[in-house]
Amino acid sequence: MVTWSDFELSDGSIRRHVVEGMKLTHLGLGFDEVMSCVINEDGVFSKLKFIAGEAVDNIDAEEPMARLDADFVLLTGAVRRLTEDLKKLLGGYAHGK
Repeated sequence: MVTWSDFELSDGSIRRHVVEGMKLTHLGLGFDEVMSCVINEDGVFSKLKFIAGEAVDNIDAEEPMARLDADFVLLTGAVRRLTEDLKKLLGGYAHGK
């Protein structure tokens, strides 16, 4: 098992390892400067979290329910954009039997 951090997937050494039979099981990524997550080989998202930034930091921390609502809206919007972008990049969704 090998773990790489902060590598571009287009890097020649990673491509070479994949060609030689290594398998990608988890992909950690940052998206839209708003969130980070891990996607496993089955397409399951985990470890969703915000990346510190202006959009997250400007939310009123004194109102816990307002903060929770704002976090939910920001995260679901980012996940929606991520899935739309992945759909375009990967050529659509696989259809089951």
